Amino acid sequence: MKINELMETRVSSMRAERTRLVESWSPIVNAAEAYLQKEGRELSDIDKQNISRCCENALLDASKGSRGKLFETTDSSNIQFLGIQLPVIAALLPSLALNELATIQALDRRTAGVFYFDVKYGTTKGSVTAADTMIAATTGHNATIGGRRYASQRVENELVEPAGEITAAGILAYLPVIAGSVTMTDGVETWTDDGAGVMNSDLSTSSAGTIDYATGAYLLHFTAATISPTYADYKYNYETKTTNGVPEVNFEITESTLTAEDFPLRANYTLAAAIDLERAHGISLEDELVKYLGNEVKFTMDHLGIDLMNTAASATGAATSPGTFSATISSGQEWIWHKYRFIDFVEKANVNIIAKTLRMLCTWIVVGNDASRLIRQLDPHFKAAANLNTNPPTGPYVLGTLDGRTVVHDPFLDSDRILFGWKGDSYLQAAFVFAPYIPLLTTPTLVTADLKAQKGFLSSGAYKVINNGALCYGAISGLQ
Repeated sequence: MKINELMETRVSSMRAERTRLVESWSPIVNAAEAYLQKEGRELSDIDKQNISRCCENALLDASKGSRGKLFETTDSSNIQFLGIQLPVIAALLPSLALNELATIQALDRRTAGVFYFDVKYGTTKGSVTAADTMIAATTGHNATIGGRRYASQRVENELVEPAGEITAAGILAYLPVIAGSVTMTDGVETWTDDGAGVMNSDLSTSSAGTIDYATGAYLLHFTAATISPTYADYKYNYETKTTNGVPEVNFEITESTLTAEDFPLRANYTLAAAIDLERAHGISLEDELVKYLGNEVKFTMDHLGIDLMNTAASATGAATSPGTFSATISSGQEWIWHKYRFIDFVEKANVNIIAKTLRMLCTWIVVGNDASRLIRQLDPHFKAAANLNTNPPTGPYVLGTLDGRTVVHDPFLDSDRILFGWKGDSYLQAAFVFAPYIPLLTTPTLVTADLKAQKGFLSSGAYKVINNGALCYGAISGLQ
């Protein structure tokens, strides 16, 4: 069997395995999907694969002998078996605020890799040299004219003669040349192709150069010795090419190794308290503590990711900060109009991210308490999230959208702080990656001889800043 056939077989096998996992964990996937539908959202195929992969990880991780000591104070000596109750908060993964901010890539093992694209030029063309970076996941797009026009018939800034020469002679790299398309200049004197094989100088009418369209051979006589290198711009016919042709692009998949970190908790309570609560109010203490501690795990995982992005937004390489939005009203201004200037402040952050990366923009905003007050007043630009005023905030939560950008309110962020960032729709074009490993694992409730109950919780995931050029920060001041 040929190597390409082996690769196709292997890829098909991996796809089938992902499909099998989604089918085998369909009760949990369906529960998560039902949860999201109530929020007006749907699970993508990638979401379903992530959830099923994490559920499988939980099953395998809990069954390993090396995981006998699941928590520091709950080991195999007092728990004879480890069970997993994955129906507990089935939608934990898609309910994370971090899912709105980071690109999600589930790990298939505790120490594994996340992947992203680096794109290289495969052919030397004009000012572009083979192996130069076209698009780097950790920076952005090539900004030169040659880079911007690489995927075209145009050749830009091809070096044809070094400085200090009085005569230029050589052969252009891409053939055949299209008549009337050639321009050559050293920055002082410019030669223009007349369409009939003659190169005319803008400084001298007494002499002319030549260009052979079929062979690319050119000859120029400068009025004076060139003071700078001479470059040529021209077009070529790639369909009937005799030299070079369609420029190539090489893709490199960069892997970054990640190790998932655990988020463990243990609940302790007395059976007497549980019985009293059930008898007096009809409330199951175990159900309530599962919800409470599940939210605490969610809060911890969310906020760790936001903290890491907050730090990255202030580090070297981040997009330029838009500065501070002053909510102070000047003499003669009205607050009702002044507050809408915040829209321009957000757009400034947006273009700063675009300028830094040349391929990303602002898709989300994380705000502290002050900016959240302001944003909620920006109707019709602001659209509130469903059930905004009925669900109590448990750490960072989705406030709504501002001109289509997701807004997350984080009560624990500095009150005047504002974060701006990009969430890619692909693992291969990410600013920040959250790589979940286990969504939520719980032990069965253990009742000890003194009638005290214990229950353990564990979630696990890894975090990685890929390109902090797609992040920046601002501030707000002057709110009364």
